[in-house]
Amino acid sequence: MIAHYLLVKEDVARRPKELAARAKQLLAFWGDKTLDDITTRTCTEYVRERGAQFAARRELEDLRAACRMAIADNITRHAVTVTLPPKPKGRTKHLERDAMAKLIWAAYRKKEVQRGVPTKKKATLHVARFLIAALYTGSRSSRIWQASFVKEKDRPFIDLENGVFYRLPEIEKEAANKKSPPIRLPDRLLAHMRRWHRNGARYVVEYQGRAADPKKAFRKLANDVLGDEATEVVRHTMRHTAATWLMQGGVDPWEASGYLGMTREMLEKTYGHHHPNFQRQVGAAFTSGKAGRNQP
Repeated sequence: MIAHYLLVKEDVARRPKELAARAKQLLAFWGDKTLDDITTRTCTEYVRERGAQFAARRELEDLRAACRMAIADNITRHAVTVTLPPKPKGRTKHLERDAMAKLIWAAYRKKEVQRGVPTKKKATLHVARFLIAALYTGSRSSRIWQASFVKEKDRPFIDLENGVFYRLPEIEKEAANKKSPPIRLPDRLLAHMRRWHRNGARYVVEYQGRAADPKKAFRKLANDVLGDEATEVVRHTMRHTAATWLMQGGVDPWEASGYLGMTREMLEKTYGHHHPNFQRQVGAAFTSGKAGRNQP
């Protein structure tokens, strides 16, 4: 059943390596079992053995999809219910302006050390550029560090002439739950990016001439600069920060949700309480004495 699922998905999966890794985890536990063995108890055992609820849930989602595909394709007519663990509460931590400034300046100023001696080379310049782009666009990290100033079919594209960020590569099919619409770059960010490109950068986040995932360098920088506060800070925190700041700034939720690539419902549910108009009419009704009185 899992083999059939992989054969169907191998040419259409957005991240085939990640799918293969999840399938390997599933087969380590379920490989010698039959559909009859998929029960609430065995699903619970799987989660316990994996020891990581979030990862286990994602893998069991694949197992559930494989079961449904097997029924649809007449591999089996055996109805199976895959029991998933509760969905973990998503991170919504954001950074305040002073913490954000500390990170960016530290990333700009950090010098590369060779044989114990600091050099003039900036060691984490690529992290600084990632932080700026992530904060101003609210985009997912992969969309930023893979983005190019030169049009390539398999990468997000920064149109510096017209100031538009095409976050979805031409050859990639957009996932329904992770929208990546084109956005107009804020003037301040566009000026930064044009300067980076004039100075020789081909990619937004570039290290030694190549597009580079700043994950490890970001982690070390955050730990060094933020100390204990860095525990919950990850690259995706920049997206939460952008959404929170937009709400705090009173930006129209419809426009902000379109810019961030999320539904308005999700934006208001997760970040709406930061908006200055949040429940303002309720407070006004009590303050003015209108609450509890019949209005003409």
